[in-house]
Amino acid sequence: MTDTQHNMLIAGATGVATQFLIDHASAAPGWKVTGLCRRPPEDSRPNVKYIGADMFDEQACREAIGGEKFTHLVYAARAPHSLYTAMKPYERVGIEEVGPNLQMLTNIVSAASSDALRHVHAIMGSKWYGFHIGPVATPMVESDPGHMPPNYYFAQQQFLERESARAGWTWSASRPYVITGTRDRVGPNYISTIGAYAAICRHLGLPLHFPGKPGNYTAVQELSDADLLARAIFWMCGSDAAHNQAFNVTNGDVFRWETLWPRVAKHFGMEAGGVRHMSLIQWMTDKGPVWDEIVRKHDLQPLALGQIASWAFVDFVFGCDYDVFSSTTKIRKAGFHEVLDTGDMVLTQLKELQERRILP
Repeated sequence: MTDTQHNMLIAGATGVATQFLIDHASAAPGWKVTGLCRRPPEDSRPNVKYIGADMFDEQACREAIGGEKFTHLVYAARAPHSLYTAMKPYERVGIEEVGPNLQMLTNIVSAASSDALRHVHAIMGSKWYGFHIGPVATPMVESDPGHMPPNYYFAQQQFLERESARAGWTWSASRPYVITGTRDRVGPNYISTIGAYAAICRHLGLPLHFPGKPGNYTAVQELSDADLLARAIFWMCGSDAAHNQAFNVTNGDVFRWETLWPRVAKHFGMEAGGVRHMSLIQWMTDKGPVWDEIVRKHDLQPLALGQIASWAFVDFVFGCDYDVFSSTTKIRKAGFHEVLDTGDMVLTQLKELQERRILP
């Protein structure tokens, strides 16, 4: 290993995108990485370590850091919330508390501040534009003013702008849409939930009906691959063209479920049904025993349905019956040019979940 020139602290290090970021940063010459999270996992890589701390406690963060000086800080944490689990059927919500989310960011920035700190990155999201409230102008562009507050992204970016000007480091922010990816330490996500729904339909002898709103089936949409997002964040941390900027980070293409859904059905060897809008959080409430049968039949990992599927989250995404997609022109002009075929990504991630015996 070369002499360390860059030392990255990642707050919220067990998320799917941050796990990929740890891979990329630790593999780069001259970098070492520290992951901060509540329950540190073990890692045998010589330039990777994990520390544990409650980010609501600034002193605990300082003690966990132990005086180590970091050149880069990536913030990917999120305050506990009941955003989706508390949803009423068909209700779209998206307001998360500003105070706790801002407090966590300010605590870790304060704890990690030193004369060595050069750059702070925060993972935010497309809710900056207010798509969770209703239809938005598309493509969503970074210069758009956002929506009627509250939105903790606004408070976080304002803090980064003020603090960076005072302290002398630079900042950046990423605005992905729905982040998807498969890793060992990841709970239920968009793709695994769709896969679990398909497995249950197949087990019950049903075609793969699309359970979202008819408008969602035909709307133009996008996704953000977690590995691509990680590479974009690593680029932002090192590129002068990305400093003091926010960037949309998506796969760079768009899709419609009316085209992709039959491919998902074919992947599972199923007939593609039509649109049959229903609340998955309601209709899947009693499907735990069905999933247990699927696990036994296919010798899957002994995971409960709730560890695979987030029905309320998919209800939320499938409930947006209008176009939701971002412009990625700004990040391309700044120098990051990676793109990904979303349809291929969805099928690849479903296959990975099958290979890991999470899906049948």
